[in-house]
Amino acid sequence: MATGFLASCETAIEINSTNQDVPIVYCVLNSADSIQYVRIQKTYLIDQAALNNPPDQDSMLFTGQIVVSMERWSAGKVVETYQFTETNEIPKDSGFFPYQKNILYKAKIKVVANQVYRLYIYLGSKEKVLYAEASSLGRLNVIDPLPLQQRKISLYDGNNYTCRWDQVINAGVYQVSLRLKYKETLYGVTSLKYLDWPQPFASPGSDVDYLSIDISGARFMHILQDNLKSEDGLVREVVGIDFQIVSGSIEMKYYIESTSPSEGALMEKPVYGNINNGIGLFCSVARIDVKNLLLSPVTIDSMAYGQFTRKLGFLDHTLDRDSTNNF
Repeated sequence: MATGFLASCETAIEINSTNQDVPIVYCVLNSADSIQYVRIQKTYLIDQAALNNPPDQDSMLFTGQIVVSMERWSAGKVVETYQFTETNEIPKDSGFFPYQKNILYKAKIKVVANQVYRLYIYLGSKEKVLYAEASSLGRLNVIDPLPLQQRKISLYDGNNYTCRWDQVINAGVYQVSLRLKYKETLYGVTSLKYLDWPQPFASPGSDVDYLSIDISGARFMHILQDNLKSEDGLVREVVGIDFQIVSGSIEMKYYIESTSPSEGALMEKPVYGNINNGIGLFCSVARIDVKNLLLSPVTIDSMAYGQFTRKLGFLDHTLDRDSTNNF
C-alpha cells in the first residue's frame, strides 16, 4: 500500500490510521463487454512482520451485508437501474495478497454511449454508502488498420506503421497495443504463442479531426530480441498480428497521470480517485480489436534474417530458413 493520503474528488482519507478499514473500489465500464464488474476491498496496513506473512482473506474483504447497484441517467433522470450479484468466477492473479476466492460483483449491463452512470455501494458492517459517477464514452471509430484481408502490416527497421482513429467523445486518454501471434515448434511439439506490445499512453488535445500514433519498426525488432529466447532447434512461424485500440474516460486520464513516476526524485503525488467515502476509481473505456491481420513479406523476412532477430528461429515468408541470407 502507498503511504500518505489518497485524495478523492471531494475528500482526503488517511489510509494508515489504525483499524480504519478504508473501502477500496474499482469499476471500469467497458462498452465492448455485456457484463460489468465491481471490485471491493479494504486497506491493509503493512508492518515489517507482515512482509513475510501475507494477510488472510478476512484482512482484505468486508464481511456482512454488501449491496451494489448502478443507475444510468439521461436527460437528468434515471432510465435504468442495475443490481450486482457476488461472483468468484474470475481467478485472482498471483501476488502478495492471495486469498481463497477472488470475490467480485457483476451485473449484465450493455453500456450506452454518452450517458452518466452512478455507482452506489452499501457496506452494512460500516453502515456507510459509497458513491461515484462517471460518463460513458462515445463511439470509437478506427481509420487504420481496417480488417481487410489484402492489407498487410509493415514493421521493420526503416519503416514505421501509423495507426489512426477518430476523436472519441468524453475520452481523455488513448492506448494502442499490438499482439504478435506465432507458432513455436520445439522437439516436434508445436504450440501457439503471442507477444503483447503496448504503446505509450496518449492524451491529445481536442482540436484535431483524428488521432494517430507512429509505431516504430526498429523498436518492434528490438522488442522481439528483448522478449523472445533463442534455443537450438526452435522454429517460429509468424501467424499474424492484432491491434487493440482503447480510449479511456477523463477519470482514467487523471488516475494514470497521478500514478506515473514523478519528475523529481523527492516529489510525491496524491493518487487520484473519485469514490466518495472510499478510495479507488470508477471510469469507462471503449475498445476496438482489429484481429487477424497479416505482416508483410519484408517484415517476416526481417524477423527471420535481421541483425537483431536472426537467432530467434523465425521462418521467412516462404516458410523457409536460408542461413546465408543476411539483411
